[in-house]
Amino acid sequence: MVPGWPAVARLLGLAAVATLASAPAACLSRADRCAGVAVRPGDSLECPVPEWVDRGFDLEVPAGWDGRSPLPILFAFHGGGGNRRSAASVTCPDGKLDAPGCLSAVARAAGFAVVRADGTGSRPVRNVRTWNAGGGVGPWNCTSGGACKSGVDDVRFFDDLLAEVGRVVPVDPKRVHLTGLSNGGAISHRLACERPERVASFVALGGTNQHAAAGGACSRAVPVLQIHGTEDPCWAYETGATSCLSEEGDKVGVAPSMEGWRARNGCQPATDEEALPDRDPADGTRSTRLRWRGCAAATEHIRVTGGGHTWPSGHGYLSEDRIGRVTRDFGSELIVEFFRAHPKP
Repeated sequence: MVPGWPAVARLLGLAAVATLASAPAACLSRADRCAGVAVRPGDSLECPVPEWVDRGFDLEVPAGWDGRSPLPILFAFHGGGGNRRSAASVTCPDGKLDAPGCLSAVARAAGFAVVRADGTGSRPVRNVRTWNAGGGVGPWNCTSGGACKSGVDDVRFFDDLLAEVGRVVPVDPKRVHLTGLSNGGAISHRLACERPERVASFVALGGTNQHAAAGGACSRAVPVLQIHGTEDPCWAYETGATSCLSEEGDKVGVAPSMEGWRARNGCQPATDEEALPDRDPADGTRSTRLRWRGCAAATEHIRVTGGGHTWPSGHGYLSEDRIGRVTRDFGSELIVEFFRAHPKP
């Protein structure tokens, strides 16, 4: 959740910001490599989104695809201050993009195409990017930063992005799924609220949304899994202004956000709880999965006791005293399995 250049510099340090700034920009001049080109199984492409300057996307196609059948699509949204490349590395053990535990590798092995797009860039570092997940009214934090404050229409961007992906590969309309950490989780909430006819299910990590808690534009049931650490220093588990940056306003907590989805998804108030195996006793975390009963659409939460603002079994991209602990109790395979289990009816 990054409000702008000064806070980015304080949090990440100038060297890290310079690294982000030097990351290649979207290949906006390479439209000939995307829409209208024959895409082969296993291909990776960089593509522009027409009419959205400096906001491209990466597309990774599963090697097992037959080249014809409609593909399930997994959209992975970066966090505030990140970009589409950081959306990939944060999910990887030790940040190694070739690791088999990366979200992209797990998803492609399960037959998903993976899309990672860029949010709105800041200046002077254009690859420090944010999503407009709403807020900024009354006591609520404007989520996030420049994209929210300038009112970027990221719901329309998603519409255009999905349409462009569909011009590159055939999309299975019953299997469009969303995920992301922090600001990426918050925009996943917003898109599920405002585009439930297009979103089959979503998994949000370390980020909730006022829309989900208060109703907002939400109108239909959507399967949801919220993953959140109880010691997250950047998006606190409870509603409040606690943040790892100097931001204004409260961020809505896990309980009111999930209560909004519970009501919308037709669930009973009661939950079933399952303690996940403690795969790494040394990581300082324990994870519990809660499932609400009697739902029209699956409504689940994994509470990571002791966990921080991190991707499970992913990259601890800053020191533990800045972002908290990384749980090793589970990883991206659980997230992908949730998507596999919840296509549209």
